[in-house]
Amino acid sequence: MNRNLLSFTGSLAVLALVIGWCAHRLAQPSFLFLILLVLAIATWLVYFFIQKTNPDDFVRNYLLTIVLKLLAGGIFIFTLLYADKSGADANAILFMTAYLLFTGLEVGFLFSKLK
Repeated sequence: MNRNLLSFTGSLAVLALVIGWCAHRLAQPSFLFLILLVLAIATWLVYFFIQKTNPDDFVRNYLLTIVLKLLAGGIFIFTLLYADKSGADANAILFMTAYLLFTGLEVGFLFSKLK
């Protein structure tokens, strides 16, 4: 495993733990671990795929992964919201917050890689 991927994986795990701790203390969403696990795995897979991609195809491949992540994430969160209508607010807020923070981490690591 290369150094960037190992550093990204560690940062992703720490961020997931911090988000999970904060969400559990503040909102207590019913699908806390499932949302964090799915989003962390999706973010890691996107980063891993982009690490392996050809620099000439970087923009096209990154945009493709973002579109796929948005579509899959939309289907995922709507399924969870339908399954637990009473906890929909907390689950939706957790999903959006975690999605934005994980994407920010991913962009930060990719930006440092492109420098």
